[in-house]
Amino acid sequence: MLKIILFLFMSFGSLAQGEVVQSNIFEYTKKVAADLEKLKALAPKDYFQKVDDFRTELEKYFDHKKRVCEGEFSTVILSGSSENKQNKKPVKLSREERKLCFRELKALQVTFINNMYSARKRYLGFLHAKRIEELEKARENSIKSLQDSFNKKSRR
Repeated sequence: MLKIILFLFMSFGSLAQGEVVQSNIFEYTKKVAADLEKLKALAPKDYFQKVDDFRTELEKYFDHKKRVCEGEFSTVILSGSSENKQNKKPVKLSREERKLCFRELKALQVTFINNMYSARKRYLGFLHAKRIEELEKARENSIKSLQDSFNKKSRR
């Protein structure tokens, strides 16, 4: 169990000469979580300006996380043993760890899709309201123009 928990923390962080910089791990995890929340709360008027930035950044993270789950990157176990450091062998994920990693990746992607849906839905509602407003103005201008043209004819 400890190995799984340590793996989760390790998969989010960066490595610096074989040692884990824990502040970077938590900062990166917090940044991804914050980006997902920001996406969920994205203002409709800012949708097109910011959504591509969110999408690009999160898709990079998902790609990296998928590669970690597939075992393309080695993980470091925080056991403190010098044996792992001396051998410098990558620690392969067990079947359970891989399943857990992919479940976590799936959960993050589902959250991303749901938050993207919410942001897009709000944006489309915003656009719809804006178009309705423009339609009302066009109707008012047409009626005013029509009335003005008839008022001119009746004065003659």
